[in-house]
Amino acid sequence: MAAFWDAVMPYVQVLLPTIVLALLFWFVMRGIFNADRREREAEARADAQYAERLAAAKARRQGAEGAAGSAGASEGNDGASEGNDGAQAP
Repeated sequence: MAAFWDAVMPYVQVLLPTIVLALLFWFVMRGIFNADRREREAEARADAQYAERLAAAKARRQGAEGAAGSAGASEGNDGASEGNDGAQAP
């Protein structure tokens, strides 16, 4: 049995550092790719939430302008919304 280890040990000593570094590199790259994937998913969720809030704000604004326009039309108003400086809701 000692002869086997004497014959195999030089190969293990040569290959072991390469195998360890390859595994370390694989774990680091896997962590980077997983972090990037999670970040992209989180950004997509945030973009979707922002688009929903923007659409809801636009719908509220159009509903308010429509109500003001119909009330203003009966009063002789041109339906322009007062105090709207063009700023968008978050």
